[in-house]
Amino acid sequence: MKKYLLLLTTVIAIVAGTPFATGMMAEKQYHSMIQANMLKPTFNLETRHFRRGFFSSQATTFIEIIDPALRNSLSNRIAKDESGKVGVLVHHHLNHGPITFTAEKNIDFEVAHITHQIEYQHFGKNSTDEKPADTNLFQLDSKLHFDGSQTINIESQEILTTADNATTTLMPLSMTFVTDRNFQTIKAEGNWKGVISEGLQGEKLNASDSEFGLDLKKNGELWLGSMNIAQNSIVLNSSRVSFQMRDLKIKSNSFENGVDRLIDSSAQLSLQNVKTADKIFGPAQVSLAINNIPATALERLNAIQQKAINSPSASSDFALQGAAVEALTLLPQLISHGIVIDVDKLYLNTPDGEIIGHFNLTLSKSNALSLMNIPHLKSIITLDAALSLPVAIIPKATMHGKIQPLLDRGYLRMDGEYLKSVVKMRNSLLTMNDKIVPLPY
Repeated sequence: MKKYLLLLTTVIAIVAGTPFATGMMAEKQYHSMIQANMLKPTFNLETRHFRRGFFSSQATTFIEIIDPALRNSLSNRIAKDESGKVGVLVHHHLNHGPITFTAEKNIDFEVAHITHQIEYQHFGKNSTDEKPADTNLFQLDSKLHFDGSQTINIESQEILTTADNATTTLMPLSMTFVTDRNFQTIKAEGNWKGVISEGLQGEKLNASDSEFGLDLKKNGELWLGSMNIAQNSIVLNSSRVSFQMRDLKIKSNSFENGVDRLIDSSAQLSLQNVKTADKIFGPAQVSLAINNIPATALERLNAIQQKAINSPSASSDFALQGAAVEALTLLPQLISHGIVIDVDKLYLNTPDGEIIGHFNLTLSKSNALSLMNIPHLKSIITLDAALSLPVAIIPKATMHGKIQPLLDRGYLRMDGEYLKSVVKMRNSLLTMNDKIVPLPY
């Protein structure tokens, strides 16, 4: 009898102590998330306080806006804390596992279930002990799992704003993010019902039903993987403009091809149609692939971009020009590993006919310094391209002033109501419709 009593006492002690243990695990995961800071370099995360209890814990995070352009644009709308930092406070309530209950009365087995509340005002060190500002615009909650991963859910209500002589309604938004233990992967999906904006002069914008998804993995300083965006419609009407777009889809993918940290990337765009006041364009399709891009050069390019953004003079032309010049010096490195640029499909249906084409440019692998030698650069280029487009879309002045000389030389040819050309380059020799095109150098 004593054995069973001892066993029962042990089980009760373990079960009773589990929330305290999961609370310690939740605190560790919380601090790991702050340290990893997947929002950098745009935002900085700072723990203002963490108070761990037995069944639940309380924490406050300050999200500082460190991107100069974003900080300047929001400085008049978001208060500063006592040290002059621009950002928002987020209050967290952590319900310890191993068993938690969601708002929908579902039972989950996890380390902790966290609800988050954004406070837009009353910043400062003493504000962490104040009651958070009452706002239901956003509902944020997350789950900390036993494998170290976490799931973040974001829901927004309909938001009505009035500014710049326009009334704007932001429709509900829903997003879910999943990260791994080390914050090296991100999976996400979301849906936004859209935005409706009306101006005093009768202007109206209606963008409805956007969906997105991504599956990314950290590779050095790069995020590689797949992304997709789908936009059901965008309608813009005013006294001067009538525009409608239907069924826009964008997909992209990037990965390391396993050789010298070279990156292959691709993107596809499709569009059902675009309507203006008197014309309909579409459907349209474009497929683009860029292969054999050195990851080290891309990382350096990102560093240059962030340096320019975070510069005190980021908004000046001088800063932008300096960044552009520095980025230009990376061009030989970007193309030295045998870069391939391929537009596999180019298609657009217009009221006057179809535009169809393809483009493939390959540079043989070469030393970066030798690419500064123009004759050598020409010798390693392989080009295959073709384009067909209706004559009717070309303005008459352009047709007579610029197109006709190309027809006379044979670089372009007429095929019924279409202009066509086939462009090739081999062994430093460029041809258009089999006619040699003289090149400088």
